[in-house]
Amino acid sequence: MKLTTMATEELPEAARAFADGDVALLPAALDERAGEALVALLVERGDAVRLTRLGDGTDKALAKRARKALHLLRTRGVNVHSAAAPAKREFRLSGPYAPSEELSLASMIDGRGERVVWLVRTADRGLDVFEAQLSDTRGILGFTTANAPRKDWRAHAARVVADERMAVGRISERHARQLIEEGYRTTLAAGRVPPEEFARARLGMGHYEPEERHPALDAAPPLPIAEARPRLAALHELPELRTWIPPEESLPALDLEIGNIVTSKLIVDPAQRREQLAAAVEKIAATALTPEYRQLLAARLYETALILAARGKSDEARLATTAATLTLDERVAAADHPFVLRLFDKVVKAPDEPAAP
Repeated sequence: MKLTTMATEELPEAARAFADGDVALLPAALDERAGEALVALLVERGDAVRLTRLGDGTDKALAKRARKALHLLRTRGVNVHSAAAPAKREFRLSGPYAPSEELSLASMIDGRGERVVWLVRTADRGLDVFEAQLSDTRGILGFTTANAPRKDWRAHAARVVADERMAVGRISERHARQLIEEGYRTTLAAGRVPPEEFARARLGMGHYEPEERHPALDAAPPLPIAEARPRLAALHELPELRTWIPPEESLPALDLEIGNIVTSKLIVDPAQRREQLAAAVEKIAATALTPEYRQLLAARLYETALILAARGKSDEARLATTAATLTLDERVAAADHPFVLRLFDKVVKAPDEPAAP
């Protein structure tokens, strides 16, 4: 058996990571060509351990191909039986006395409104993992599925959650399912076609039951507005929100306003220039804060609050839900919303003032 149908570097990312030992996830929905290439690569390496995992997997076509490959390795003298030793059994409570554990994960939302969500569901063997790359304006950008042993996924999730650089938090399976479903609907609304693998995997993700209200409101109840208002702008200092910027369509107008002010020969007093800059920020922020953008920004804040709460930052999480509540109140203008003003103000760089004599 030779790797002739697909080069190693052309394998799907999940299959390549599995073959290289970077993850213990088993590809669950490879097409015939990719499955043939993966098995051929493992035969070439003499990797009976991973072939045995594929042979025990839920993908029948891939499992059959892997078992044939194991037979081929036997004819070459490879000790296949030692690779197939039964895994150590692990006793875990089940039923009403089982400890609560959220297996699904979600990353922070970046400056472009993009993130990754991992929906994790119990399967006949191990756990089915559905990884969705989501954009809150374009929908599902990428989608992969895999199957993982419970112990391996728990260890992987613990490492990811502990990594401060990734800012990933645990979420409920129901909420992860909702995020992916909302991503699907956003995909259609944007006139885009969902990834093919999402279409194949959608039925396996379970029943979609919309949440009555955002779980962040229970995990991090909003603070009194008067108490929280002076601290809302400081949310932008958090790593989870530091990269957020105003909507792209508002940036040219903001750039034009700032350019006119900093190049004006009529404005020579630094204090007057600062006042003009602040007025320009308020003007552009007010124009950008449409009902649609209020909904989008509030949704980002609620999602960020949920991740902050999951990562033990309860005070910051409550500030985020407070900012979301204030954003949804159309009676609150941009000029009266410290979080919104800072969102626009932080992309403005005023010219350096001359040092005092």
